[in-house]
Formats: sequence, structure tokens, C-alpha cells
Amino acid sequence: MPMDSECECDLVSKEWLLAKLRSDERDTVLIDCRGSNEYSVSHIRSAVNFSIPTIMLRRLAAGKIELSSTVQCKELKARINHCRTRGIFVLYGDGPPRDPDSVHGILLKRLKQDSVQVVCLEGKH
Repeated sequence: MPMDSECECDLVSKEWLLAKLRSDERDTVLIDCRGSNEYSVSHIRSAVNFSIPTIMLRRLAAGKIELSSTVQCKELKARINHCRTRGIFVLYGDGPPRDPDSVHGILLKRLKQDSVQVVCLEGKH
């Protein structure tokens, strides 16, 4: 997996993601970091959109709340908690998370701080 030095994130290909989702989708959380409008137009099947109010995003970035506390769906919350220890998070958006204050950048930073396995899907989506 190539490394993108600007975001310090392992990049994975679409082919890698397809194989991963086919082999163990339960151990993979695919997060679409784009806005909810872009997500509603088109997204990767099984991806969840991470769209939260700005105040919650700032609290997440500051480490004051956990990622799972931003999720209302019990099934997704359980999957996130499972993948924190035994799975992998795949982030994607409009390219690599170059802006550390973007949703993509904040999620990447928080997941890495929490020692969670996280990768970024290469390319724009």
C-alpha cells in the first residue's frame, strides 16, 4: 500500500476495497467523508456518511467525544466499536485528507490517535 505523506495515511485501491468487503465486510467500516448532498447523489454501497454538526466535529477533533457517540444507529455503533479493536476503517472523500480541519482529516487523526487501523481509498470519489 503506498503512503500519502501529506495525510500520513496508507492508501488502498478500489480493487483492494472490493476484495476486503467481499471477504469480511463485518470487520470493515467504510466512511464517506463528503457532504450529505454528495453522498445522497452517489456513494459506495455499505458506506456510511459522516455528517455531523460543526460543534460536534470540533469536540471530536479535541478528543472530548468518541466517534461512536456521534452515531445514533445501534447496529452501526456496535460495528464501529467492534472494528476499533478487530477491524479496519476505510475513509474516502474528494481525495486525500489534505486539510486537517476537514471531516476527512479530523476522522483520520482521531482514529490514528486511538490506535485504530485506518486507511484511505485512493483517488476522488
